[in-house]
Amino acid sequence: MTAGQPSPLFSYIVISYNRPVDTQLVLANIFELEHDPNQTFEIIIINNGSTSSYDNFETYLNELPSLQRNLVNYINSAENLGVARGRNLGITLAKGYYLVFIDDDALFQEKQAPKIILEIFNQHNSPKHEHEQQQLSYNDIGILALREYRTTTHEYYIATKNKQLAKQPQFFTNFFVGSGHVVKKEVFEKVGLYPETIFYGMEEYDLAYKTINAGYAILYSAAITVLHQKSPNGREAETKLTQWNLENKTVIAYKYLPIIYTFSHFIAWSGYFLRQSNFNVVQWWQAFKNTLTKLKQTKRQPISKKALAYIKQVKGRLWY
Repeated sequence: MTAGQPSPLFSYIVISYNRPVDTQLVLANIFELEHDPNQTFEIIIINNGSTSSYDNFETYLNELPSLQRNLVNYINSAENLGVARGRNLGITLAKGYYLVFIDDDALFQEKQAPKIILEIFNQHNSPKHEHEQQQLSYNDIGILALREYRTTTHEYYIATKNKQLAKQPQFFTNFFVGSGHVVKKEVFEKVGLYPETIFYGMEEYDLAYKTINAGYAILYSAAITVLHQKSPNGREAETKLTQWNLENKTVIAYKYLPIIYTFSHFIAWSGYFLRQSNFNVVQWWQAFKNTLTKLKQTKRQPISKKALAYIKQVKGRLWY
């Protein structure tokens, strides 16, 4: 954005690691979205310490028409900041009212996504829906969870484990899928950024608990679908990712929930890890030690009774 221009309505934030071709597709996809010509937007791309060459992507970027090139803020980080720190860098640079996060191997299916985002936030934060919000004792939506379609497995990933809720096109929830989600900038200003102690895995839960505790609701909508390729390029083995999830989910439960949920999280995720890893006890023992270390370094910040009641009311996961 150049000096004198109004603040953008949307800030699209993309964290890219070793996926230059996929990142080019994401950028082209965002430009194809139907934006109101009277509303500005920006695109922030963080090259997250990639080891693959981005020369072709940078050439593509520099050859864009000036009107498009001026909308892109491309940051080449010398360090792999991980998911949370990478997003945080994008957040601190973002000037938009709505921050739209999309993975570097994902695309928006609906070209009308910007219009739909505005309609959803305006509809559910308007006075005519006050009675609906009062039932939840929450007055505002802070995060919009989008539907993910995994193109490799042909499955939808929806922000609930409740089978009845999953059939509904829209519902309140207590978490969101990281591959595509929208957060009001004011939420980060009130609750803080993603936890930088987490390199990868479950950082969305940390933000979700803080957001709910601050009095915001999280709404899931199937009106926008993110097509997620789940590209394997530059990523860890699945057992390593599950190990991180086991450690991080347990620590986040300890940080925000009643103590009993710390034990239930560790037991449930240990079982899942052992089954997935073909009972790799050595790696599980390392996860156990890592979890203990992280627990000792974590200060408890239990959410309020009101926030806990919200999670139960929306049928959110608490035990695992």
